Amino acid sequence: MNGIEKILAHIKSESDAECAAIERDAADECERIRSEYARAEKADYGKLMVNGNIDAERRLERLNSLAALESKKQVLSTQQEMLAGAFEYAAKKLYELPQGEYVEFLARQACSASLTGTEAIILSPTDRERIGQEVLGAANGLLASSGKSASLTLSDKTADIRGGLILSGGDIEVNCSIDALIAAHRNELSPAVASALFD
Repeated sequence: MNGIEKILAHIKSESDAECAAIERDAADECERIRSEYARAEKADYGKLMVNGNIDAERRLERLNSLAALESKKQVLSTQQEMLAGAFEYAAKKLYELPQGEYVEFLARQACSASLTGTEAIILSPTDRERIGQEVLGAANGLLASSGKSASLTLSDKTADIRGGLILSGGDIEVNCSIDALIAAHRNELSPAVASALFD
């Protein structure tokens, strides 16, 4: 082997050794980078899982709160319907009183609302025809027995009411219809009715 071949062989040998060293270094660097990414990926996965669990718990809490609120609204709505039903039932029971008791009830309302004893009693068309004169007589009787002027009259007019009466004197009308009486006392009576229904 001549001198040039020896030099070339030496250069090739050094080149091969250097290439092998570079390959080893590159493989080591690749492994290091792969390990770092694996650790980072594991850490990120852990964070994502923790954050995902926290978000899921918060969402569940919000959904539970919304469900509880909706449930309360439904209960309240049902209670309001039942309360309205109770007052409607009370009105119905007043309309359906036996005739004598109903006349007495209307007479007491007229007597209580009368300021002068000279007002006109206005009834529904049905009540005017059926019991108008009885109510007038009973109301004037109650006024007279309490020492008041007893000159109430039965109006020719009728009122668009389901039951009860309207007492009219000059420019003043006192609405003693059953619906108006119940509406006037509803706020006052609601707590007791609610307690009887729901407690």
